[in-house]
Amino acid sequence: MAIDRMKKVAVLCERACVDRLFRELHRRGIMEPVDAAAWCGDADSLRHGEVNTEHADQHLQKINLILNLMDNFAPESQSFIQGLAPVPLLVEEKELEAALNSFNLDDVYRKAQELEERWRGAEHRRGEIQSRLEELTPFEEIPIPVNDLRRTKWIRMLFGKMSLAALESLRNDPETASVMMADEIPPGSMLRGGGGGALPKNAPRYVLAAFTPENEEKARNLLARHGFEEVTLPDIPGKVRDRIRELKEELVDVDRAVAAVREGVRQLAGHRRALKVLKAYWESAKRLQQAHGYALQGRWTTVVTGYVRERDLPALREMLNRDFPGVECMVDDPEPGEEVPVSLTEKPAAQPLKLLTRMFGLPSYWAFDPSPFMLVNFYIFFGICFSDAAYGLMLAAAAAYIAKRTKPFEGLNNFARLLFWSGVSTTVFGLLMGSFFGDLYKASFMPENNPLRTFMEACTVLDLQAKTIPALIIALLIGMANQFYGIGLKMYGAIRNNDWVTALSDGLTWLIILPGAAILAVAFLAGVPRPLLMAGTVMFIVGALGLIATQGRESKGIVGRLGVGVMSIYGIVGSYGLTAFLGD
Repeated sequence: MAIDRMKKVAVLCERACVDRLFRELHRRGIMEPVDAAAWCGDADSLRHGEVNTEHADQHLQKINLILNLMDNFAPESQSFIQGLAPVPLLVEEKELEAALNSFNLDDVYRKAQELEERWRGAEHRRGEIQSRLEELTPFEEIPIPVNDLRRTKWIRMLFGKMSLAALESLRNDPETASVMMADEIPPGSMLRGGGGGALPKNAPRYVLAAFTPENEEKARNLLARHGFEEVTLPDIPGKVRDRIRELKEELVDVDRAVAAVREGVRQLAGHRRALKVLKAYWESAKRLQQAHGYALQGRWTTVVTGYVRERDLPALREMLNRDFPGVECMVDDPEPGEEVPVSLTEKPAAQPLKLLTRMFGLPSYWAFDPSPFMLVNFYIFFGICFSDAAYGLMLAAAAAYIAKRTKPFEGLNNFARLLFWSGVSTTVFGLLMGSFFGDLYKASFMPENNPLRTFMEACTVLDLQAKTIPALIIALLIGMANQFYGIGLKMYGAIRNNDWVTALSDGLTWLIILPGAAILAVAFLAGVPRPLLMAGTVMFIVGALGLIATQGRESKGIVGRLGVGVMSIYGIVGSYGLTAFLGD
């Protein structure tokens, strides 16, 4: 129930057997390879070998293209359990051999590539059509062929829009008749009889103005004075409405093309599992090739270095002695501060908490495993937050079902077990606080002496609605105790590393000042016995002096150290302070 102890291992072998050595280490998974240059120093006769992952990358590129196409057009149906979290792929050796030897990846890739090209071409055409429709839609109601307005030889025409009042003003202007002709162009829907009557008065009107070339400047000025907004017409043959109809018919053809692609991808989807197996294989092969790059090679020998769990060291030695006679294996302990890979081994009770530990990041190798220390307070706080017996029973039942179905999958099984014990905690606190679907058993439609009510009232220790103030006090005490627990864990970690200065300065001083601050706060609000007040005052002063003297220990100068110490009490600097204590 801790961080596994690791050993530094360096293996010296002949170059002829290094490929076989890497394959065996990779298959067993007992060594985490690292760059040998960091251990061998400046060895002029040793060099990193060339690493070529091109073969694996080519296969992965083909597989990823096919799988991405399947995810787009034929997504895999998932069970309830698969929908909760990714489920590892379990593959037997026969299935892997069949995928490697019998599956024609190149043929499937060719078909998938052809389907993708057709799909991308169809989507590109769809984008062009939709863009064109957006341009043409505002002109759909123009009832005349727009190119006819561009073919006039002896007159100029302007098409635009203006309000009804502005149009009337233009018509009544004495200058209009001598300069141009302007008239409203009714929407095509009105001309076809489907417009539903006259346009609203505030709707803009389409207007067509005609004038001779010599009057163009006067006409434009006159139109501008009356609020005319020129509209640039699209350059298309025929009516806009007819062109829109043609584009929509093309969209239907595009949809048919995409549907044909979807059907083709569905036919390929039967190969999904084989592709996933091959993807896992080639990703593993790529990692194996990359691991070769960590080794240092000489003319005759190769040095492979890495970390091995202490408990796996006998198995490594046995494998090397049996399969690689003549190989030299050197073992050493990691040096303090060295970046060592972390492996956690938990007892069954703390196993589900590994999920939380990994969620927030693995601890340093030189720290301690926090998983078992979260065992009690996580379940307590989870149960208090939900605190409903019915919800807890439902959660525990669902989690038990999932845990039973996911035994081969460690990560998902740990998640289910975490939810199960959280459900148990929720049920317990729900009973203690008298909550079963809220206060359902007290509802007016329930019999007064129903068995559920009798049972719940017998279990209830703290009714939150009836005893609100005691509940708040208990919540504050639990929060304080949890913070003291966290400070204690920090001290524990520092003591394990023989860092007594951190344990006393960043741990003990806070454990002195915080209870004193809590006593003074209670005394200010409600009053406390004088001996308790004196004790709280002394604790606060002693703790404050300790913090002022130690929190700025890394600053330069006495003034800087004292200043940082004072600010740390409040919480302006550092990760903790009285404000954080009160807020949490």
